[in-house]
Amino acid sequence: MPETLYRQVAAALRAQITGGILRPGAQLPSEPELEKTFRVSRNTVRLALASLANEGLVEARQGRGTFVRERTPFLVLASAEEGAADKSDRDAFNAAVLTAGRNPDQSGFRMEVRTASSEVAARLQLDEGTLVVVRSLLRLIDGRPWSIQESFYPMDIAEGTALMSPVDIPYGTISEMARRGHVQAGYRDEVLSRMPTQTEAVQLSLGPGVPVLEMFRIAYSAERPIRLTMNVYAGDSTQLAYEIGDVSAFHVDP
Repeated sequence: MPETLYRQVAAALRAQITGGILRPGAQLPSEPELEKTFRVSRNTVRLALASLANEGLVEARQGRGTFVRERTPFLVLASAEEGAADKSDRDAFNAAVLTAGRNPDQSGFRMEVRTASSEVAARLQLDEGTLVVVRSLLRLIDGRPWSIQESFYPMDIAEGTALMSPVDIPYGTISEMARRGHVQAGYRDEVLSRMPTQTEAVQLSLGPGVPVLEMFRIAYSAERPIRLTMNVYAGDSTQLAYEIGDVSAFHVDP
């Protein structure tokens, strides 16, 4: 069966985007211009653009036109020892983003006390309904939303510490717990891919068809779980990497 016209138009524009002819942030030709270029109807052009938007390749900006989405993935070395202080004692996220030559930021920080849901309680080995301290925020890279983060701490660990303060902790929560005798010995990650909720799509400025990566990280001391962090990452701007064993040869300049 011959390929439909709108798919042909979408394929041609997709090739220009992936081939670097239309670069991130570039404006696509107007609908009338695309009609003339491809000799198709306005409806065919709109179907092609909608198809590319569903793939997360372009975004429509009201009153301005259609633009190639800016998608510069940030590489997260998820297996790296988190919370290791650098010379300026920045938290792990800020240190990693600055090292990559990019600009970290955050917004919407909240601290609250909740009762543990069944999902949270199971991962922290608590009874459902037990009080937990929740610290949440939106992480940004280069001014663009990147991840939604919620961290849950058992009340007996958080009470009387900076974890209960309604402001961010510049040196990181892992260091704060260690100062109080709860030293992180390791963690377990669970990662899944799914479509975002409507709220997540708005918070992360996701286009139609763009998935998210959800990571559950359960941190342990030598005795027990001490923290659950749930991260929801924009799927088109996140790359997760794990290094297992000795991979020092990878880091040697050729």
